[in-house]
Amino acid sequence: MVAIPYIDIHTHSAKKDAGVVTVQNIFPGAEIVGFTGRNFYSVGLHPWFLKGLANNNLQLNLVEDALELDHVVMIGECGLDKTRPEFDEQKRVFEAQAFMAEEFRKPLIIHCVKAWNEIVELHDKMHPECDWILHGYNGGVEITRALEKRGLFFSFGEALLKNRPKVAESFSSLPLEKIFIETDEFDGDIREVYRKGAQMKNITADDFKKSVWQNFNRIENIMVNSFE
Repeated sequence: MVAIPYIDIHTHSAKKDAGVVTVQNIFPGAEIVGFTGRNFYSVGLHPWFLKGLANNNLQLNLVEDALELDHVVMIGECGLDKTRPEFDEQKRVFEAQAFMAEEFRKPLIIHCVKAWNEIVELHDKMHPECDWILHGYNGGVEITRALEKRGLFFSFGEALLKNRPKVAESFSSLPLEKIFIETDEFDGDIREVYRKGAQMKNITADDFKKSVWQNFNRIENIMVNSFE
């Protein structure tokens, strides 16, 4: 029997672990290592790194170039952040990447800070067919329900280990088929986050791992036997 790996849906780390399949986030134009079986990538223009219209358009072209590679499986992280300037330009750049997601049939991994309503509005406006995944999710249960209703996925990480009530309530309210796990910039073992998530859902760690794997398999059409 093939052992089901842990899925780390969003990480900035290049470290390897034989038991973990990663989706490593890299910047537009960065080197993309050839596919070895478990090294997937996401490429996107983050709202923190906008530098004017001309440069942003250049970076978007680099994102589009990267999407031609099969093991670049997601676009992002991209998104909206109201703690940062140029919010109108953030929206333009985000929408451009959301259109790329539709064109290339790849999920969108989203950074969102204090802009949940705008994400809802854009989703309602675009009616995307490709999946949107909210990474590092920390929204309250009310907005969680609104986003879940629209079919979005939610990725949780280190915040689960910090026992934050709002995060715990949202995590507990979601069905397993809407949940991913990530490390983002957390330097610990992703297995810690899986164990905590399983405990909060009152299921075994193996069952939780299988659930996240099945979610990944659905959005990426990756078969378990590809890891034999």
